[in-house]
Amino acid sequence: MKSGPLDSLARHLATLSDSSSLPASSVSKADRQRLRTLFDAGVIEEVRSGAGRRLVVTNQTALRAFVRSLYPSGLEGSKGDLPARSRAVAERRDSKKTIGKRPTILLVRGFNGCAFQKDESQLSVAEWTRSAGVASLCLDAIAEWQCRGTLGLVENLETFWHIEGIAPFVDLAIYAEGRIGADVLDWLSSPGMIGTRVVHFPDYDPVGMDEYLRIKRACPERTELFRPPDLEKLFTRYGKAQLLHDNSAVLARLRKCADSEVRYVVELMDRFGVGLEQEAIMIDLTL
Repeated sequence: MKSGPLDSLARHLATLSDSSSLPASSVSKADRQRLRTLFDAGVIEEVRSGAGRRLVVTNQTALRAFVRSLYPSGLEGSKGDLPARSRAVAERRDSKKTIGKRPTILLVRGFNGCAFQKDESQLSVAEWTRSAGVASLCLDAIAEWQCRGTLGLVENLETFWHIEGIAPFVDLAIYAEGRIGADVLDWLSSPGMIGTRVVHFPDYDPVGMDEYLRIKRACPERTELFRPPDLEKLFTRYGKAQLLHDNSAVLARLRKCADSEVRYVVELMDRFGVGLEQEAIMIDLTL
């Protein structure tokens, strides 16, 4: 089965290449803007045609050059079986224009004998961590695996690298890298993972609290917020006002939240006028 043009602009260019004209009303404002250089160069002209108007090609050679500049593999895209980002380069010269789902890679560290189990098989994350310091797993490959114990979702990389010193009760740490993906939350809420207790290690700012609530919605009854005992002192000494200024709308919404953990942190933010970056929890206040 023959595939069609990659997008609406490619479809219009295919029509112009085949018949040298098309109704002007069929081209959206956005696609017309992308054709602006052809209008300016006189390669395409808009002319009256009966009761309407049409776009007419005056120079097919220039049109073909324009097509090659936007779609290096042709208007219907690459025929090869390529990974998503390579296909985006082949079809649009830009890896960031990837279409479709890419596999999620989890950066994890395991402790206290942590292992994934599936049937009679076992993946020892704790052993990998002892040997290499960290393990990396494709989420698609472990979707049916399960583990038990305490799982820490750690927002920032430096804290992730030191999590065993901060929270030795954590059996498995996952680097969340800011907002954790919906597919990761789907996995954490799956039947195979319901034996895990989920502890969130956030920045203590509006975005961090908003993310905690998002995780708790996915895993209710077994999600908790990590609250170091000296959190209030850390706020007073190392808090950062910009964390609130940049997220005032989120903070206003959180003030209406009934969750006791969120209310406690919001009260600290309001009392001291600052948020707190997660890395502060590694600072020894006795120094």
